[in-house]
Amino acid sequence: MRIGIDAHAAERDGTGNCTYIRNLLRQLGQLDKENLYFIYATDPSHPFYKEIAPFPNFSIRKIPVKNPFLRIPFFLAALTWKDRLDILHVQYIAPPFHRGKLIVTIHDLGHFLIPQSFSRFEVLRSKILIPQSARKAARILTGSFYSRTTIIERFGLPPDKIAVTPYGVAVDFFEEKEEFFKDEKGDSKDKGNLKGETILKKYGIEKPYILSLSRLNLRKNLALLIESYNLLKNRNNLPHKLIIAGKPDIKARKIKKMASSSTFCHDIIFTGYINDKDLPYVYSQAELFVFLSEFEGFGLPVLEAMACGVPVLTTAKTSLPEVAGEAALYVSNLSPHEIATKIEALLFDQNLRSLLVTRGRQRTSMFTWEKTAKLTLEIYRQVVES
Repeated sequence: MRIGIDAHAAERDGTGNCTYIRNLLRQLGQLDKENLYFIYATDPSHPFYKEIAPFPNFSIRKIPVKNPFLRIPFFLAALTWKDRLDILHVQYIAPPFHRGKLIVTIHDLGHFLIPQSFSRFEVLRSKILIPQSARKAARILTGSFYSRTTIIERFGLPPDKIAVTPYGVAVDFFEEKEEFFKDEKGDSKDKGNLKGETILKKYGIEKPYILSLSRLNLRKNLALLIESYNLLKNRNNLPHKLIIAGKPDIKARKIKKMASSSTFCHDIIFTGYINDKDLPYVYSQAELFVFLSEFEGFGLPVLEAMACGVPVLTTAKTSLPEVAGEAALYVSNLSPHEIATKIEALLFDQNLRSLLVTRGRQRTSMFTWEKTAKLTLEIYRQVVES
């Protein structure tokens, strides 16, 4: 097969689309030595492409423009014909005309169900173009049964057209973190020069801390987390810092304004984007991971925290219970008092902490990017054979 994959999202560090396409490409390159892959990039000099360039059946093709109104319908479309594709795989939006059967990954329908979380232009564009791509697709891929159901209901598509390919956790999150406690010579004695402490210092993080990681978007309920943190500090005089990691997004200023008006503003730290290589350590040194998102198509940070052996508090909404199962503690009504009480439980109840850590390790072992790639490759084969 000649398979084209739109990989431009791999260049957008710190997004779920980026994590998905990077890990899918890595695993396809390791699994499949038979088929030819044409990887369409807008910036082939991005460091990620150096990882996949050694795969002998991978060819990285440059799309010379980033503007989606030119990139997708003209330049990407032209390359599908030049490369004589059997399959074109995109995320969300495909060219109106192209060569090859179409595979579309739709992670969620946030633009339709929570439009206030996006810019008006992005919502308008998505509401027009995503349904068109979905109807044209030979197969739609998504990460959860929750998202599959919403896609079927929203677009009126036959259920057998949408396949669930659950996402995974990179092996870096499962590895023991002993290497982070060693200096360049491998000596673990001098705690002052440890690599791990250097990583925390790099982002302004002090232990102990409660961690939350997501884009700074109102739907992530970070303002509610800050309010709950204020309650906790008033109630218990906790020494814990609140670390909020992630890139700014729509209305991020409101979140930062609430933090700056807190009595405990000096204990609330916004790190910005955390490099993928540093992320496992930042997770693993947290006392607790809190993810209060209102809407998720999958919820990768929950799995990543569990893989690092950190207890997780999250919401019983959308796909999150499907992904976390019984390995997380849930909040039901998103009240500051309930959240504060459950954070207290996860900080001080050692039996509960140990139980969730054990369950989290077991749960995350079920989710691997290798499985995601195997399912995706099988769907490529089915589509071409049909």
